Amino acid sequence: MNFLETYGKEIVALLIPLITYALNTFFKAKARLLWASPHTFTFLVPEPLVDKDGKQTSPTQTVHTISHMIKNDGKETATNVELLFNWKPQFINVWPPRHFNERIELDGRYTLLFKSLIPNENLGCELLAVNNDLPSLLIVRCDQCVAQTITMYPQPVIKNWQRRIGIVLALAGFALVVYLTIVLLQFLVLKTPFGH
Repeated sequence: MNFLETYGKEIVALLIPLITYALNTFFKAKARLLWASPHTFTFLVPEPLVDKDGKQTSPTQTVHTISHMIKNDGKETATNVELLFNWKPQFINVWPPRHFNERIELDGRYTLLFKSLIPNENLGCELLAVNNDLPSLLIVRCDQCVAQTITMYPQPVIKNWQRRIGIVLALAGFALVVYLTIVLLQFLVLKTPFGH
């Protein structure tokens, strides 16, 4: 305990710049892309598939669909957002409708290019293929980062009053942790008894 009493001010003076650096590094406003595929499905259509000569090649047909959701979860705008697919999908729908550019790479891979995604903006990309496979989405990236893949699943919608109670309890718990940390530091550094 003598060490903390003797060098307490110096330790705090050393910790403040380190804490400031950590806060500036980890909580700095930046673009953060999230990518999820919440839905995929194959429809089996009970209609025969015929070739150009009228011969039946299959008693049924398949329709494959997949959804990709991209969101800028950061505090800064993501610029030059790219979605790279294995090949060009048969049908593609972007929601909400917006301008994008297409590029086919030398190896046949297909890229969708969006100029930007502002903070908290969502982008949906729906693919559909009839009697064909769907291409895999290989990577989502922008000038600032590479998208983090997340898992999505349906969940019930929470009522507003339940969400507000949860927020109040979380803030109260955070305030309690800050208060207890200050009291503990006072006790360790200044030898102040608890409660005074």
